[in-house]
Amino acid sequence: MDKNWKRLGKLKPEEKVQICIDMTDGCVQICTEGVRKNFPDLSEEDITEKVRERLEWSKNNHRNEK
Repeated sequence: MDKNWKRLGKLKPEEKVQICIDMTDGCVQICTEGVRKNFPDLSEEDITEKVRERLEWSKNNHRNEK
């Protein structure tokens, strides 16, 4: 793990931001697929709203833990 941290430290700021964006996109895709699996009859608009609700809940839940 220490070697990976050193590698990350050598990245340019814009490369670090791109990694964060890619990871966030992956998380949203996983969440979206979970909503689709749990609610197969929802429209794309409703799926998007459910994903937003889940992400907002997660954000608020982590804030309350601090």
